[in-house]
Amino acid sequence: MKEQIVIAIACMAAAFTFTGCLHASKTAAQQDRQHSLQYTLRVTPEIKRAFHSDDSIKIRSITGTAPKFRTGGTYRVVGTCTQQTLKNATLYLGNTAEAGPDAIVASAGSSLFRPLPNGTTEFDITFTLLRPGLLHVTIYDLDNHNKNDNAYAGIYLGDVVNRR
Repeated sequence: MKEQIVIAIACMAAAFTFTGCLHASKTAAQQDRQHSLQYTLRVTPEIKRAFHSDDSIKIRSITGTAPKFRTGGTYRVVGTCTQQTLKNATLYLGNTAEAGPDAIVASAGSSLFRPLPNGTTEFDITFTLLRPGLLHVTIYDLDNHNKNDNAYAGIYLGDVVNRR
């Protein structure tokens, strides 16, 4: 009898979990439609920290829910990163906002980080901007344990983002 109750509870829990996953998928799809990235943004990347040898970050496109970066907007940055110098590196799309709560958050299915093997790596990052700051795409040297800054090289994506 106890075994049947335990099995019944497990089946109900699985059903609720499955239903929750279906609901979450629909919600993410609805959000994608609501956040149509209809605008193409034009930015002039500025060097944050100089690149060495043939290393580079190239932005192919930026699209968003607004014609300029602004808080509350959702944006997609697509590009390539060539990195031949570091053994253990990662690419990060970030925001230089003052200390506090999250200033930028990756959209569902996206990540602000991307491991960088030697060679050319494509990246496609979708995020929502939560607080004002200066957006950047930066290569970090994971073998550099400088607590203040382990940035190797990077670019800023245009002007400082202000509130709406």
